[in-house]
Amino acid sequence: MNKELLNIRKVTSEDAREWFIFGFKIWRDAYKNIFPEEVFIDRESKLEEKIKDFDNKMQNNEKSIAYVATYAGKIVGTMCGSIKSSYDHFGEYADLIGLYVDSRFQGYGIGTALKNIFEEWAIQNGAAQYVIGVLKDNIKARKVYESWGGKLSEYEENFVKLGIGYPEVFYTYNLQKN
Repeated sequence: MNKELLNIRKVTSEDAREWFIFGFKIWRDAYKNIFPEEVFIDRESKLEEKIKDFDNKMQNNEKSIAYVATYAGKIVGTMCGSIKSSYDHFGEYADLIGLYVDSRFQGYGIGTALKNIFEEWAIQNGAAQYVIGVLKDNIKARKVYESWGGKLSEYEENFVKLGIGYPEVFYTYNLQKN
């Protein structure tokens, strides 16, 4: 990989369509052995609706953050988070909602760079800890979160798609510097 072609930046309105198409591909790759085809079809059928709401959801301010990693101008990684978790159990935590890197670009530090940007932003906005939710069966992502020092919470809940619950586990991180 030519590092000169890699760029990590805040998301813009112009990224909306590519952001979601990238996300659809990543979901299919990561969850093909977890979700049935209907989940992917349902998600992908809402593309235009998601694009219209993109600017309301993907912002960079004191409450939320959204970045992309591009390689030669194409999105190869995305990250979004919020200063307050949407999970009631983790209400006082910041939330790294989504962090995805194209499998062809994994192992080059892109995910870690996006995580570090999130952590710096969370600290600047007053967070002392954050949480990452992940499907229990997504072993590959879980190994990454553990390698980053995440502590597996005892709390679990179901991630519901098309009326079916899929077990979700949570990794917590302390942002306090020792």
